[in-house]
Amino acid sequence: MRDIKSLGQFISSRRKYMRLTQEELAKRLGVSKSAIAKWETNGGLPDRDNLKKLSEIMNVSVDELYRVINRADEGARLADINITSDVIAVLESYGYKVVIPEKLSLEDREDFESG
Repeated sequence: MRDIKSLGQFISSRRKYMRLTQEELAKRLGVSKSAIAKWETNGGLPDRDNLKKLSEIMNVSVDELYRVINRADEGARLADINITSDVIAVLESYGYKVVIPEKLSLEDREDFESG
């Protein structure tokens, strides 16, 4: 299974690949160095305008940045229910329907919780 990177890890690794310091990236974006550090340590997410600027500077699409965010969110949800996407794939390959509890309807959730 591919490691699920957070947006912070993605920004950090891409910045290093581009041989930029946090300060240089911050200057290009028009933000503070502490904003870059905050994003890279998952202390927050860049706003929409900064995501657009990041995509241009890092030569990736905004869609790719959103996919990184969504993959990390999905990984966090799977970790919360203590099941990996590999296990889900195996179960589904045998015809089982795997439903993440957050996605259950109220009626299904009551059935799930009662046993």
